[in-house]
Amino acid sequence: MSNNRSDWFPTSVWHFDLENYKSLNQKLLKAIYAEKQRDGQGVFMSNAGGWHSVENFQVRPEFKDFVNLVSANALQVAQEINWDLQKVRLSVNSCWAMVNGKFASNYIHNHPNSILSGVYYVQAPENCGGLFFRDPRESAHIFLPPVAEISPWTLKKVTYKP
Repeated sequence: MSNNRSDWFPTSVWHFDLENYKSLNQKLLKAIYAEKQRDGQGVFMSNAGGWHSVENFQVRPEFKDFVNLVSANALQVAQEINWDLQKVRLSVNSCWAMVNGKFASNYIHNHPNSILSGVYYVQAPENCGGLFFRDPRESAHIFLPPVAEISPWTLKKVTYKP
């Protein structure tokens, strides 16, 4: 008897290491805190106790270098998963910043109307919380029997440490 496994509908998470991230982070911190100074109230989206900027950084000149990096990484992903780039135009449709101090967090949320989403930590203290992912397919876990070992096939959630 032989068997073959087919992985259908996988969820992938890519990690990119950026060169010169220290100088990029300095520029981003300066621009983000200038925006926070200008608009201290920000907007409420998923933030609990933190500050969330407006979602227009993708068109602002001070974030152009960052948006170009995001675009390059998205292109790499699109090529890896074989999107027909003759028929699809990649674009960064929204980009924003969040500043979360001690005890601030974000509610579980999704990014509707997005095929790819990303997160970049400009600054994170050693003891900060992690980036939390939850399997959106609740039904996949309703009848999951006890497992001998946790694996990517049995995870309900993952926390990524920045």
